[in-house]
Amino acid sequence: MGVVVAAMMMLPGCGRQVTGLNVAGNGVVQPGYTLVRFETAGQLDFQNVSYLIVFNTSGNGQQPYAQGFNTNFTNWSAYFIVGGGAGFANAPGLEEVYQNPATNTPQSFNVIYPTSILNFQPTIPTGNSQYGFQISFNRCLLDLSSPTTTSTPTPAPTTSPTLDCPPFVNTSIGAVWNVSLFTLDRTLTPIDSLSTSGPAGTDYTFSYTISQTIPNGSNSGQFFKPANNTTVNNPAAEIVGIEIFNTP
Repeated sequence: MGVVVAAMMMLPGCGRQVTGLNVAGNGVVQPGYTLVRFETAGQLDFQNVSYLIVFNTSGNGQQPYAQGFNTNFTNWSAYFIVGGGAGFANAPGLEEVYQNPATNTPQSFNVIYPTSILNFQPTIPTGNSQYGFQISFNRCLLDLSSPTTTSTPTPAPTTSPTLDCPPFVNTSIGAVWNVSLFTLDRTLTPIDSLSTSGPAGTDYTFSYTISQTIPNGSNSGQFFKPANNTTVNNPAAEIVGIEIFNTP
């Protein structure tokens, strides 16, 4: 896993941009947006820990797990990366993950996104954890075509934040998105996930429907790891849970 992720993350990255949309403290996001809260057990350590938010936007209901050699990353569509001592502390990187038909191996492509459709906050204003960060983004940002079919992926929208999306240009995007969280050390070795059995565990599933308002009634958009006897040595890398706020 560490080797594959390392190969992905060693690709050149540039053009990461961010704005200050100042998301309301109650987690309400504007139409077309999703907000993800990445909650940890201790103060964030952007120099020594990489924080990954991984999406499977295909709608097949499968979770993007960390054990890459077993899954060949077939359920990884894209991921945000924050930290890792590589200049991602102020603006998250975004990587598209795709399967290269020529080599039958997974590869990643750095996505340069416009300043108007992503907001990164290195703290959580409210929530169930006092540690962590949150990213609010227009879901059109993940409307990415495979770079194996064109010279470059479909460029991210550059118009106003209230984009008309969906419908998506990439017709393989589904209505239900599965999301996973991972932390990696400086050697790009996985440290923790949403599993109670470590970063390679597959005992969890977390998804949300992009056409639904979340939270809404019983649909809380939350997943917190059950208590267990396994702890991570570095609280900055220990994942407590994830919260999703979504507006169609």
